[in-house]
Amino acid sequence: MKDFWNRRVVVITGASSGIGAALLIEISKFPTTIIAMARRAAEIKLPLDAHPETKLFPIAIDFLDPTSISDAVALFPREIHGIDVIFNNAGITAHGRFDELNMEVYRKTFATNFFGPIQLIQMLLDKLKVAKGRVVTTSTVSALYGIPGRAAYSSSKSALHAAMESMRIELSEFGVGSVLVCVPYTETALRKSGLGSDGSILDEGQANRKLKTAKEVALLLMKSAKDKNAKLVTIDRTGFFVKWMRNLSPDFLEKILFKKLYNDFHSTKAV
Repeated sequence: MKDFWNRRVVVITGASSGIGAALLIEISKFPTTIIAMARRAAEIKLPLDAHPETKLFPIAIDFLDPTSISDAVALFPREIHGIDVIFNNAGITAHGRFDELNMEVYRKTFATNFFGPIQLIQMLLDKLKVAKGRVVTTSTVSALYGIPGRAAYSSSKSALHAAMESMRIELSEFGVGSVLVCVPYTETALRKSGLGSDGSILDEGQANRKLKTAKEVALLLMKSAKDKNAKLVTIDRTGFFVKWMRNLSPDFLEKILFKKLYNDFHSTKAV
């Protein structure tokens, strides 16, 4: 059966767990070539139900280390000349008030969510141009407005949005695309590996609200990759609300954010 994903070359970052691992499982059902990138690349295996013609190339990468990114690109199989889709998925969260955040938290958050992905994408641009491919970024509603208690996370993702939008406009003449997908709360270990305001590991439980599964989000990302008109995709009511209210009534939006997230950012130190 002919499908969009047949014979495609796909790059997935953060492929060892969560949404990245779910993307690997779903895309491997088609005869594709997958470059699966993660710090723990040795843990990445081809799923048992993968298509018999699927090719998997796990490559280790650490976005905190620019040299690691260059080394990872050097390991790409020589037979790969074009890349159809980059799932720009790897990321880290960070929680903490603006007036309490350690600058190292900003540095690590931006290295993982912004500088690392930008370096990788720049180094793969020639291959994207060959295939007229696109970058699908796993993003967040927190990128659409400065979310209280998420200053480092929001700002790193907002910066990534701006860069990917600039890229899309500039490289449209080469057929290179970019879509930003603001995924809702998802069942992943993101909060287990995130950063607290002092730079320590967050190790928080899942958000106390309805969650999407990693598979559900992976399928939504794959759907967005196929839609050539997609640019900024929001999925749930929260995403739609922030997307529209940031322009229609930012004062009202800020009052809602203050009330809803007060417990997330309230600190006796700031009183």
